[in-house]
Amino acid sequence: MELMNQPDPNINRSVKVLSSENNANEKLLVSDSYLWQQFKDGSEAAFIKIYNDNFSLLFNYGFQLVGNQELIEDCIQDIFIYLRQRRSSLGSTDCIKFYLMKCMKRKLIKENKKSKISFSLESHEGFSITFSHEDFLIDQQIEQEKSDKLNIALSLLSKKKREAIYYFYYQNLNYGQISELFGFSHIKSARNLVYKALATLKDSMK
Repeated sequence: MELMNQPDPNINRSVKVLSSENNANEKLLVSDSYLWQQFKDGSEAAFIKIYNDNFSLLFNYGFQLVGNQELIEDCIQDIFIYLRQRRSSLGSTDCIKFYLMKCMKRKLIKENKKSKISFSLESHEGFSITFSHEDFLIDQQIEQEKSDKLNIALSLLSKKKREAIYYFYYQNLNYGQISELFGFSHIKSARNLVYKALATLKDSMK
């Protein structure tokens, strides 16, 4: 079963069913928990919207983790096929992005165990992220020179610290979500990792 990158006109019309003319229902449309429940209840329009809204996110996230385009595309395909088949038995979520990121990381870890020769989550550098002074809100008035220093400092962080910064600032995930993605047993571990990463950045900026 193949997934479509672009929904056909019938699907576009179906998506409109999810929306409403009044503001109250429009808010429901953008609610992750509502959209996810629509998907679980069998809405193909909701499925297509979730797929289209999150494909690029999952691809970029997967590439940060392993850097293998073909593998990433296969994993995304497998994830959505699985979700579609098991939709009625899936749990609820109020953050679809986070739910799918968890699925992606688990899938890649599983594939890594099956074929360590092909790629490695540990050896891939990953998370070579950069921020402009508008993006990284340590100081909204940061000068371009400081922004350049910041991006150099980011590149010198360990992969784990870069990953934490990516989750916290770039994806706006909370400490609980970050803790789950890292597999930490305590939220405090995620908080400490983010704090250490920021402390390292600030020291590098001096």
